Amino acid sequence: MGKDKPKDDKWYYSFLPHNMAGGSTSPLIPLFITEALAGTVAQVGLLSAISSLAAIPSHILWGNLSDAAKKRRAFVLIGFGGMALAMLMMAFSINFFQYLIANVVMGVLSTAAAPVGTVLILESFPKKEWAKRLGDFSRIGGLGWVLGLLIGTIWIAFFTGAGSSAVEMRALFLLAGSLSLVSVFLAYRWVPEPGELVDRSQISGALHRVPLFTVERARYMPQRVMHVLMISTKNMRVENFPSNLRRYYLYTLVTFTGFLTFYVGLPIFLKQYAGMTSAEVFVIYLASSVASALTYSVAGRWATQYGSKKLQVGAVAGRMAVFPSFFLVTLLGLSTTGLLVVFCALHALLGFFWANISVSGNHIVSNICKKECRAESTGMYGAMQGSAAVAGALIGGYVAQSLGYGVVFAIASAFLVVGLIVLSRIKTDQEADGAEAPAAS
Repeated sequence: MGKDKPKDDKWYYSFLPHNMAGGSTSPLIPLFITEALAGTVAQVGLLSAISSLAAIPSHILWGNLSDAAKKRRAFVLIGFGGMALAMLMMAFSINFFQYLIANVVMGVLSTAAAPVGTVLILESFPKKEWAKRLGDFSRIGGLGWVLGLLIGTIWIAFFTGAGSSAVEMRALFLLAGSLSLVSVFLAYRWVPEPGELVDRSQISGALHRVPLFTVERARYMPQRVMHVLMISTKNMRVENFPSNLRRYYLYTLVTFTGFLTFYVGLPIFLKQYAGMTSAEVFVIYLASSVASALTYSVAGRWATQYGSKKLQVGAVAGRMAVFPSFFLVTLLGLSTTGLLVVFCALHALLGFFWANISVSGNHIVSNICKKECRAESTGMYGAMQGSAAVAGALIGGYVAQSLGYGVVFAIASAFLVVGLIVLSRIKTDQEADGAEAPAAS
């Protein structure tokens, strides 16, 4: 890379408050609908689906605009500023429609930073440092998310005690917006504008094996990605995507639909059905994020040692068992404290499984795609997850509203059964050109 590239890595930390803002409001966004706006779990699903639907094309658009304009910092500022604006709009929403618009704004604008942050690492440092720098950057983002959840937990517990009023929730949105504004200021001061841009299509496949901390949410809001989908007749030709890869996309669509079917109404289930306080809901979410953060690095080693497919099968099967357990434990007559402990343990397991699924999934796609089509193959993988977020949110919200949480959790597990059947028919031990890829077996 060019000698004029900045070696200062303090700009990583401009992403820290932004991720703290996301973590502090992750469980709050669905809870606000039912607790402050007197909405329903079906509306939670609808909002999640629409905001995800807005995020999918905007994520692709921002990535392509950034590459075409040969600029990076401006898009980071748009992403951080968009999050701040959305949080401000949420804080002052007085009905569901206003709140929906605020979430769409977040889906459209906050995604501008996602395709830029990761590739900016590659453009700011020598190639030999890429793997280490990506790992460091991802850990800072993960730390921000966990700190945000901790802030949200303390905020809700301190100001509301046993309950959670709309005033305290609105104030937490304002706090999150302020954190994002801090990121805007830091990014303006610190984020570099590289003199030489990296061609995403030429990024080494080895970098796709660097575990990146990504957060599982009931919406499609990508955080750290290397590739975005480029829509063109050349990039979207069927022959660019081998048959095994197309099957894996189907598996991803089915399985992630199951994930989102479960997750979209989980905070409402914990609060209204299981009797947890809002602060306890935050604690349960914190358990999952901490478990994920502690698992990412070792998951990368397991994917290499045992094979990505085996790791993925085990993790998805584990989730298939845990999903209905959330409902079943409420039938045991446990005390509130006992139930909280069990929920934390179950959600920590889901976080552990998520880290393994996230890491092994990237390994598999990197192995079975055509190397010259890695950018569009990885971008399509993200688009499949986004489509699943829309479908899962709608299914989860409306089934929970009409048939109850026991049914929706069972349906979520049923999606995973179908997904595992599809995965069993996918050969992940061969690369697209026929060469053996033992690490993905």
